[in-house]
Amino acid sequence: MDSENNNQTFKVLVIEPSKSYQLILSELLSSHGFDASCVKSGEQAIQALDKEVFNLICVAMELTDMSGIELCERIRRIDDTSCNLPVVMITSEEDKSTLVDALKAGATQVFKKTDINNFSTFLHQFAWNYSQRSALTAEILYVEDSPAGAARVCALLQNLGMKVDHFTTAEDACDAFEHKDYDLILTDIFLEGEMTGFQLVQKFRMDPENASIPILAVSGIKDDSRRIELLRSGANDYVAKPVLDEELMARVQNLVRTKQLVDQVNEHKRYLQEIAMKDQLTGLYNRHFLMEVGPKKVQEALRHKNALSLLVVDLDKFKLINDNHGHSVGDEVLEAVGRLLTSVSRKEDVAARFGGEEFVLILSHCDAENAEAKAEEIRKAVLELKPAGLDISASFGVATCSLDSSETMASLFTRADEAVYKSKENGRNQVTIAEMPSNDDTEITL
Repeated sequence: MDSENNNQTFKVLVIEPSKSYQLILSELLSSHGFDASCVKSGEQAIQALDKEVFNLICVAMELTDMSGIELCERIRRIDDTSCNLPVVMITSEEDKSTLVDALKAGATQVFKKTDINNFSTFLHQFAWNYSQRSALTAEILYVEDSPAGAARVCALLQNLGMKVDHFTTAEDACDAFEHKDYDLILTDIFLEGEMTGFQLVQKFRMDPENASIPILAVSGIKDDSRRIELLRSGANDYVAKPVLDEELMARVQNLVRTKQLVDQVNEHKRYLQEIAMKDQLTGLYNRHFLMEVGPKKVQEALRHKNALSLLVVDLDKFKLINDNHGHSVGDEVLEAVGRLLTSVSRKEDVAARFGGEEFVLILSHCDAENAEAKAEEIRKAVLELKPAGLDISASFGVATCSLDSSETMASLFTRADEAVYKSKENGRNQVTIAEMPSNDDTEITL
């Protein structure tokens, strides 16, 4: 990631005795948007860390006054945020035990001078991670009864761009959760009120709908078995008191980022499912969805003895619209009819484009009389649409499910479709009610 694509400046302390290699590293760091400050010795590095704030430390294995391993050990003993900085060691050393010693001393990663491409890849990833960190926003539900501790954590999270709702009791947190969506629940284990943080975790996890919300527990519990039980009860992660700022930020960011990525994947899945079941022109359900849901609707009506009706709507002389005005105008007509059918449909109804200029409505809890009235209402509304300035009309066929027969979606649709043809034959722009089936009717498969 180069600097022009990244608004944040990353400061790197380079400890390297060679002037020429300082120049090589400075140019490489600059190409990734880093601002390098170079020193030669370990003592100069300690002084620089005392005066400035850095995002990354890059140290050579051999320095003028000490080894890079010794410097790593000293940095890790510093009693401020510098001790938590990532330390990258650049070396020509090949001995594996020496490289292991560097990692034990506190080096985050070790790169060989002969393979600078790996270091370049690391810098690119490091810059990307920080840019994601600065751009991360989230809604945090925070439960902590210590005013001083809560103030510090709230400030820390807010500095990361997160919005924090803080409560001192689990009961108040539960009430807030009912009215707002959160990206993370951060809770202490010992709280004011009757509920503990442990019980809060269990309560949230009892509802399957809360499974995707990460929970980060905070406590001074020293008992390993208690911590394990907490994780088994549904906490995603655990951080021990006293809490290190950098550790808390890293755990919060990892949990939030994972949750938001999962949300994005689920949203994309919902979008793909919607594409698969919707007609893209009209926004109505498509034929495939109708044939999947329709039989279930019919079976449910038969099982519970609930009224159900089906309307087939066929636009009159639609071919002439396409021939005389073009398919783009024909699409406008279909879109207008789709919006109309959506507006008149109840939540339990299914409105679908069956194909071409033919539409189907499944009306749950709707008997023959109400279905006929509904069809008449839609017929009149179609006349008033005038999409693209055109006068249009539609013919309707209405069939009501026979609750005393072996009615199927196929037989119901067939009767409604035959009724549409009668409407067409009788002059169009009218509603025809299909006759109820007789016992010897033959089922036709769609």
